[in-house]
Amino acid sequence: MNTMAVRAVGVGGMASLSRFKGALVGAVLGDCVGGEFEGAEEVPMENVLRHLNGLDDETKGDGTLEYSDDTAMARCVVQSLLTRAGFDEQDMARRFAKEYSLAPGRGYGSGVIQVLKKLSSSQLSDVYQPARDQFNGRGSFGNGGAMRVAPFALAFPDLSDVKKYSRSGAMLTHSCSLGYNGAVLQALAVHLSLQGALELPAQFLDKLISEMEEVEDEEASRNDARALKEAEKPFCERLYRLRDLMDRSKVSIEEVICELGNGIAALHSVPTAIFCVLHCLQPRESLPPHYGGLERTMAYSLALGGDTDTIACMAGAIAGAHYGIEVIPEAWMKCCEGAKEAEVTAQRLHALYHQRAQGGASAPGRGGGLGGEAPATGDEPL
Repeated sequence: MNTMAVRAVGVGGMASLSRFKGALVGAVLGDCVGGEFEGAEEVPMENVLRHLNGLDDETKGDGTLEYSDDTAMARCVVQSLLTRAGFDEQDMARRFAKEYSLAPGRGYGSGVIQVLKKLSSSQLSDVYQPARDQFNGRGSFGNGGAMRVAPFALAFPDLSDVKKYSRSGAMLTHSCSLGYNGAVLQALAVHLSLQGALELPAQFLDKLISEMEEVEDEEASRNDARALKEAEKPFCERLYRLRDLMDRSKVSIEEVICELGNGIAALHSVPTAIFCVLHCLQPRESLPPHYGGLERTMAYSLALGGDTDTIACMAGAIAGAHYGIEVIPEAWMKCCEGAKEAEVTAQRLHALYHQRAQGGASAPGRGGGLGGEAPATGDEPL
């Protein structure tokens, strides 16, 4: 166990239940709320604020805003990690396929649909093969692995495990390094936020860059970057751009989109989500003064347009892990499908995390559930 995991157990506030709930609920919230503007090229801030203010309408309760494939697949990750008390690629792949077959209208992309259909085959021996076959063997570099990755940071206290299993989980659908490394970056951001690292934003960013320098220092990553005409270490290069934006006294939304992106590629959305969180740690002129940090993060994410539900989902997970559940408006939770269930499930992940940090959890993939509970059926909430 690394020293960061030890501190997480021993220091009040670090990896607290409130942070766990904030991370899972924040992700669901971003997914549900962000769907309003998905695909829009321009989203005036007044439209965003009107949308968010409308969430306080009491008639919009009881899950009026539905979640997308982002949360649907994250549910599968949570269920598998809890049932198997760790990462089991066969179990997780089966859950992805089953979830799609039960609710195919959640907004899945055409590429991943083909993968999920192949994963449903009882004849499939290698669950990673369908993803490797995508796009003539090049694999997908989309953000589908990153959008569902937060639960890995909530299940494993050790940073090396977070990196290892978030990568493996993403590779079930995204075999290109620009896809799965984006998932690793997102998981690292949630992991560090859970430890309180956002209290020192510059060091938080330095740590992400340091970790991604190592993650991207692989031949496969360099080959993929070269093939796509990207920088040798594309995520590191984006994080350096992010740092430059943070150093400016003022930065426009247009500049953020130009420098970081707002699209469906992991490279064009994961660093963007991280920027949203960092940028909104302090009050902003364009945002209501009564907004807290998570509300600012959500509003700013939506104002970027593009893949708003996924960027807001990822930003919501990082911000939620920093601020905790208490800052999330109750009215927002009431109108988002799956938010209350996510709060409940976060408690089980919290127990697994601390059990593992203290050396008491089952080894990943051996099964046995958590704390003597019966294995999950796949029907329990997120």
